[in-house]
Order: sequence, then C-alpha cells, then structure tokens
Amino acid sequence: MEKVKKTIVILSRIKWLGLLLGAVMCVFTQPRFGDIWSVVLGTAAGIGFMLICENEKKNTICDHVADDLHSALEHEGYRDVAFEIKILRPGMIIRIFTIGTSENDAAICNGAVVRQIARSWYREKVWITQLISVKSQEDIAEASKALDNEIIEDLRKMKEERKKKGKG
Repeated sequence: MEKVKKTIVILSRIKWLGLLLGAVMCVFTQPRFGDIWSVVLGTAAGIGFMLICENEKKNTICDHVADDLHSALEHEGYRDVAFEIKILRPGMIIRIFTIGTSENDAAICNGAVVRQIARSWYREKVWITQLISVKSQEDIAEASKALDNEIIEDLRKMKEERKKKGKG
C-alpha cells in the first residue's frame, strides 16, 4: 500500500518534468526546423510525457484497487471475479462482476467490498461501486452496458432534481 502511494506521488510530481522536456525539445529542434515546428514538437513532447505519467498513475491506482478488492473477496471464498474500474473527475467507478454466484452470494460479496473500501486509503476516491452477479465471462459485456445505462439514467434524474430545487 505504501509503495503504491509513493509511486502515485512520484508520478504526480515527475509529470511536471514534461514542461522542461518540452522546452528542451523546442530549443534543440529550433535550429533545424524553425520556430513554429520546434514549438509544435516541444509542446507535443511535453504534453505527451505528462499524459503518459497521468495514465500510468491511473493504471497503478486501478491495479491496486482491483488487487485489494480481489483479495477481500478471495478471503470470503469468491475467486472468480472480474473488475472494471474507471477514473473520472468526481471519482472512481468500480464495477465488480462475480461470475457464477447466486443473488444471495452477491450480498456477502457486497459486504466484503464495502468493508474493504471503508478501511482503505482510496475510500475518498470512490464515487460509485457496482456489484453484479453474472453467469459467465461472456455476460460481462452485456452487464457492463446495462450498468452504463443505469448510471446515465441516475445522473439524468439527479440533474433534473437539482434543476427543480433551483427553480423551486
């Protein structure tokens, strides 16, 4: 856990080196390509480096969260689990697909997930957690689409409620 936090902090800080790398690229390409192309290349290099660092930071967080929750579910006896984690501005959307479990088992899995998130360092970053039981791996794509539609509908309802409260 501490190693993951340290990696995230390092990636968050090192991404700003992209500005320096972009400036260096600009300076060294200017004599050969001219002002316009050197600025374009320097900007592309700097932004590219920053995006690579941000993507790696997100991947590190997602991998850690999936491993952490998978170990909690394994402790409860559920090994056949798939994760889908998306990082958005408001926070993480964590989807957990338990494969070949019953609806009763989903409640046990949900309890294990909630307990694990509650005692984790990433609990403030979690926005939505969805747990669904599927029969097989092939059903995951269909379930994911259904959950996407559910989230969109819930967000629409929340937006409409905010508009009503603002007018009322």
